[in-house]
Amino acid sequence: MNAHTDLVLKARVRLMSHNERILEGEEGLQVYRTLFTANPHTYAYKLAYVLRDLSETHPRVTRLPEARRALLEEAKAASTRIPADAPAYQRRMWDHTMAQLREIERRLGQAGR
Repeated sequence: MNAHTDLVLKARVRLMSHNERILEGEEGLQVYRTLFTANPHTYAYKLAYVLRDLSETHPRVTRLPEARRALLEEAKAASTRIPADAPAYQRRMWDHTMAQLREIERRLGQAGR
């Protein structure tokens, strides 16, 4: 699937005007989702990072295990696209995301009892 060229350009311009290492929050999620469609290997880590961060900090998501799980599932899918030659901290994204998913499953299992 190819992202619309204008959306990719807009996302790149927003990212270039940002002075931090990673653009966070809902804006970061929108930017990295767009750029991930154009270049998955480059933006996989940052998309997975922002998704995991929102799953832990977004006020609407932290109270809803299913919404949190959806964000983490997307982070898991994005982390599979992190290149093998990426730095170790990026390659560990999969492990951290899977640990969070297992914890959610455990909590949901306990809540259903």
